[in-house]
Amino acid sequence: MIHWITTTQVTPMIQLRSMIFSTTATLVMVFCLLQPANAGMIGTKNLLQGSPSLQNITTLRQEIKNQMVELGVDRQQVEVRVASMTDAQIMEIDKRISEMPAGASAGGVILTIFIIFVITDVIGATDIFPFIHPVK
Repeated sequence: MIHWITTTQVTPMIQLRSMIFSTTATLVMVFCLLQPANAGMIGTKNLLQGSPSLQNITTLRQEIKNQMVELGVDRQQVEVRVASMTDAQIMEIDKRISEMPAGASAGGVILTIFIIFVITDVIGATDIFPFIHPVK
């Protein structure tokens, strides 16, 4: 049996959801359609001056691989990471490789996960740590 909702049965909550959905959909469409596009002519001379040669990029890729292995990164991971980088990324890394950390941010990730587990234990969503009693 099909029940049709009449206008007298529509609750204020359904009206609010409908209004929020339609407003969100309208804003998404407006902002997606109003993306500015910029185009300009680039001369061959400017293009060739700004781009390094293929041989130079290949050499930089090999140097970066060697430096990453020397810093303690696994050889297979180095191959995958360097292969997925663009030429601009390769040039940027070549300039800053001595300053960049090699996996040094793992401590921050572990600390963040620990804090999330403590918070979920405090609110009673999980029971991971027996020394934390949930708020009642």
